[in-house]
Amino acid sequence: MLILKNATITEFEPAGIREGVDIAIEGDKIAAVGNGLHSRYPGAEVKEMKGKLVMPGIVCSHNHFYSGLSRGIMANIAPSPDFISTLKNLWWRLDRALDEESLYYSGLICSLEAIKSRFPENPARRLPESRSARHDLLRNH
Repeated sequence: MLILKNATITEFEPAGIREGVDIAIEGDKIAAVGNGLHSRYPGAEVKEMKGKLVMPGIVCSHNHFYSGLSRGIMANIAPSPDFISTLKNLWWRLDRALDEESLYYSGLICSLEAIKSRFPENPARRLPESRSARHDLLRNH
């Protein structure tokens, strides 16, 4: 038995984030989630997490919502044999062409898809009220 003590966790049902939580793990299964689990399982190994994030393994926490409208794009670009040339020939060109409205709708579409897919980290992100603040949010995340 292993207890991850004082973790920050993300959950699917209900979708949310909880801080200062212990997770008891038996083999490859989560046996319990709560507070003070080391007293419930006195023989368990305890690993202090110091607030580090623990999330389900099937969550994709890396996204580029600003480029959501580029799916399936048919662009005439130079051959791109490596990552840097792909950035130069496609993505950086796309970035320069984006305006506030396309950023807003691209982020909105991806946010709705994330909510529909029940990704817990994305519904918690609220779009700011002003368009310029939304633009900054989408540009920087």
